[in-house]
Amino acid sequence: MIPYQDDEFTRPFTGRVDAELDQEMHVEVRVEGVDSRQFALVMDMCWATPVNDPDYSLRWDLILSECPNPIDDTVDLLQNGVSTSSRFSFGMFIFTANSTKLYLHCAVHLCLLSSNRCSTDCSSGHQRREGRSLDFHDSASISMGPLVLSEGNT
Repeated sequence: MIPYQDDEFTRPFTGRVDAELDQEMHVEVRVEGVDSRQFALVMDMCWATPVNDPDYSLRWDLILSECPNPIDDTVDLLQNGVSTSSRFSFGMFIFTANSTKLYLHCAVHLCLLSSNRCSTDCSSGHQRREGRSLDFHDSASISMGPLVLSEGNT
């Protein structure tokens, strides 16, 4: 999982990730070491927590059922289920006034491209949620952080 400074995904953050409130954050999740002609990476869910614990009780969903959270209009799903990398963006936020850190977590899986069922049409308003079949391969959870709210921005 890699945070980028730009919407072209050409300038990754190096070292500490400082962000301003409402700044658009660009994130790429990618898998390496698999055949990109056969597999695509699918983000099933992505969420944020104020601490480095994906199971923490306080969380905000960014991606749900392979699509942007419908109640967060800052989330933009740019690419999912079409290659070995998936991308999204969202507006930087914090959970509480005394919390300046954000941790991102995603649940992902590999999908066999030949199945033609790796990407979901999120614009239709009805996302498909089918049982996993032979097109579903390895799954994993990945975390990144912290994204830190810039000083003087609280």
